[in-house]
Amino acid sequence: MFTFENFKNKSIMANHTFTLPSGVEAETTELEGKHQRILTEQTGKNHADKLNELLAALLVRVGSVKNPSVEFVGKMLSADRKWALIQARQFSMDFDPTFKFKFPYASEDGGIKQEAELEVNLEEGFVFTPYRMRLESGRLVECVYGEYADIERTRTIELPKSGDKVTFTLLDAVGEKHAQAIPKNQRSSHSSILLRNPVVAYKTESDTVPIKLDLDKMKLKDIEALRTAIKECEAQLDTEIMFAHPEADKKPQNQKEVVLDLLGTVAFFYPSEAI
Repeated sequence: MFTFENFKNKSIMANHTFTLPSGVEAETTELEGKHQRILTEQTGKNHADKLNELLAALLVRVGSVKNPSVEFVGKMLSADRKWALIQARQFSMDFDPTFKFKFPYASEDGGIKQEAELEVNLEEGFVFTPYRMRLESGRLVECVYGEYADIERTRTIELPKSGDKVTFTLLDAVGEKHAQAIPKNQRSSHSSILLRNPVVAYKTESDTVPIKLDLDKMKLKDIEALRTAIKECEAQLDTEIMFAHPEADKKPQNQKEVVLDLLGTVAFFYPSEAI
């Protein structure tokens, strides 16, 4: 029977060392058949939690933190966590430049289940821009941290219209999990900003109190400045692929292309599995 603790005692083998977008060095071991059960045998758990357990089972160290726990992985910055998962997968597949998988779909002709074999070139993808911090002069520089505990997870900017100083938090695995829980019909242009918990410092006679931003009442120029600052400061790493639907010629315009998050599929980690 599967228990996560079975996988924390990693055997001695050649490992892969790499640098996270935050600048912290990390080391991973290879995926083995036993790890597949983390993704496939645990009913009742969402995929994000399974990925956290998988990554914790694979990571040998992050900085000087050896055998990081599931809790540690669950609080890693979003791009760091994604990059570590990609590196573990690529290392396990000997950095194979292509990913072949099967895409199931229902045919427009009678709804018959079909399966298309697709191939994705991975050499052109998986490039990240590192985390950056805003200095007092306004100049952005790369963040290079040696230890995860040293990472500054907040950034502060001054809004151009109101002059308010707004502090936001870099997206981490916790925020990602919250994002996945938001129903699609409740998501808006504000959702991605709110996940970063933006607050403005409000001074009282005796103290400075952080007040949650009311985005509906903000001027457009201020909202755009905040959204731009978030994109500039956070590492950018795209794990989604887009491909033409096998029956694109029969689909309406908004369904001709399929967008797929590779990290959200079991087949990415185990290509013999069908998506």
